[in-house]
Amino acid sequence: MTTTIRSVKINPTETITTHDLNENSIGTDISAAIGCRMFDVVGLEDEIDLFVDDEGLINGSTLNLPATVLAHRLGRPTVIFGTAIAVSVTGDGETVGLTDAQLARIQESLAQKPDAGTVDKLVETLSPFPTVVSMLRNI
Repeated sequence: MTTTIRSVKINPTETITTHDLNENSIGTDISAAIGCRMFDVVGLEDEIDLFVDDEGLINGSTLNLPATVLAHRLGRPTVIFGTAIAVSVTGDGETVGLTDAQLARIQESLAQKPDAGTVDKLVETLSPFPTVVSMLRNI
């Protein structure tokens, strides 16, 4: 029996969709969904992992502002380039499908404007991108 892993695919263009990954080919499915050769994992709060293109910055991928904001809001101030995939992780590090509560947390984090503290962290992290910083200061 094949088990699917419920995930959220976050494109830089703010297109956010649920996406099912095949448990038996998880690495291949993640690489294909992200469109990358190598991926990295960004661990977030609430046992949520964000899989991202490990070469996103150097291969010219677009800044993924929604995923960057999500990472900041969920405790990991980092900049993300290219498409990202959010999944759940067990205490043993096994990738599993998002729970309803995790999915709701992601959706709420992406739907709301960042609070002032998050905006300050974003401005600091994104300082090499003055156009984005200017936009953030006007939120």
